[in-house]
Amino acid sequence: MSKIGIIAEDDSDVESAKVLIHRIANNEQIGIKKFVGKGCGKIKRKCNAWANQLKQKGCSALVVIHDRDSHILNELHIKIQAALDPCAIANYLICIPVQEFEAWLLSDPDAIKSAMNLNQKPNIKGFPETINSPKEHLGELIRICSKGERIYMNTKHNEKIAKKLSIEKVTKRCPSFVPFRNFIETHF
Repeated sequence: MSKIGIIAEDDSDVESAKVLIHRIANNEQIGIKKFVGKGCGKIKRKCNAWANQLKQKGCSALVVIHDRDSHILNELHIKIQAALDPCAIANYLICIPVQEFEAWLLSDPDAIKSAMNLNQKPNIKGFPETINSPKEHLGELIRICSKGERIYMNTKHNEKIAKKLSIEKVTKRCPSFVPFRNFIETHF
């Protein structure tokens, strides 16, 4: 069985990425091993050691997921690359969702409505990656569209939304998702 390692800021990113990997590859049998940084600082300090451990656990590919937040994209990529080098796993991707992983989820209002059982579909204008604080924005949309009946918790709801997310919509609306999708399609 193929195994992929995921290094991410939190468990909700890992669980959502796992869902997306299985859906993109159309293969629920891909094993997932993980390390969680509990924020971004630890990722930069530990990603090389974690990559080595994931290699020892049989991972043939690695995805490092780090939100861009307010960083300059190229500078952040260079910092993560430097922290990862030399990577024990030859097939790896440094994946930087813009602004946050939740921007990907905002790409599909129908998925949000369905996963959260909302009264109405959220109105999301423009491209999700241009929204400041996507996590907070998603929470506010869910509160509004449920008339205050639902409280969004990324740790609980991101995975549910990822299960309903249109891969085509997120590909079209979030350029930072494209390398992730391409990497999974290429290696699995």
